[in-house]
Amino acid sequence: MYMIREVFQAERGKAPEIVAAFNILGAIFDQMGYQNRRIYVDYAGPMDTVVCQWEVEDLHDYFTKERQFFVNPDAETQALIDAFNNNAKSGYKEIYEVIL
Repeated sequence: MYMIREVFQAERGKAPEIVAAFNILGAIFDQMGYQNRRIYVDYAGPMDTVVCQWEVEDLHDYFTKERQFFVNPDAETQALIDAFNNNAKSGYKEIYEVIL
C-alpha cells in the first residue's frame, strides 16, 4: 500500500477553489478504488496551502490511470485540470510506502 500526497500552494485567496477541485477529483478516486482520502488546509505555515492525500494498492496502476486522465480530456476533465492550473502557484507530489 502507498500513500500519495499532493501539496498545492494556491494563489492568494484561491485555496477554496483548489479544495473544490480536489472534492470533484475525490469522486473519481472513489471509482478507482483509492482509499482514505483526506483534504487538509493550512493552519500554520505558508498561507493558502492545500494538501490532499489518498492510498493506493499499486503504483503502476496508479500512474497508468493518471497518465490516461490527461490524454484527450473531455470538457469536464479539462475544466478540472484548469481549476488546478489557474488557481495554484505551485505544487508537488509525495509518495510513501505505508508500513503500519
